[in-house]
Amino acid sequence: MTSFVARRSARSTALLLVGCVAFVGLGLWLAGLFGPPPLTSRYSPTVVRSAGWMSVIVFGLCGLGWTRALFSPSEQVRIDDTGVRSTRWSDQTIPWSAIKDISIWSSRGQTVIVLHLRDRTLFPGRGLAAALANANRQLTGGDISISLTGTDRSVEDALISLEAFGSLSRQGSHGP
Repeated sequence: MTSFVARRSARSTALLLVGCVAFVGLGLWLAGLFGPPPLTSRYSPTVVRSAGWMSVIVFGLCGLGWTRALFSPSEQVRIDDTGVRSTRWSDQTIPWSAIKDISIWSSRGQTVIVLHLRDRTLFPGRGLAAALANANRQLTGGDISISLTGTDRSVEDALISLEAFGSLSRQGSHGP
């Protein structure tokens, strides 16, 4: 069996970037940069402006990340006979011997692959993935979640490779 490799999808990344730009524009409108903020009987103009600025900040930062991603179509996930590597988590390949179990977790149309490690301290994450690791463990019940969102491959393709190279627990766990 050949290696499974998922790379960033330029098309998906561009669509995510367009969405961020749209929400930044909406946020600027709500913040009142194109005239007074829209009036609503439910929320005060201060709340509307605050929501607008929050939208600008959050989606602006996401847009910067997706812009950077658009110009670096690098490998995101690799599954082969040596193990599993998710560059969103780290550059380190996790060998099959370090993986206790693999399951899937789904919620609201989003499916992720969850690695359950024998000793998670041997494979520390980096960046945002590491910062959210504890919340991720509570949500999915595993150590490392691998999302294929924004890549050129599907979860089903990855599951086929996981079954061929490693062990996949098909019962998985499911979200709310």
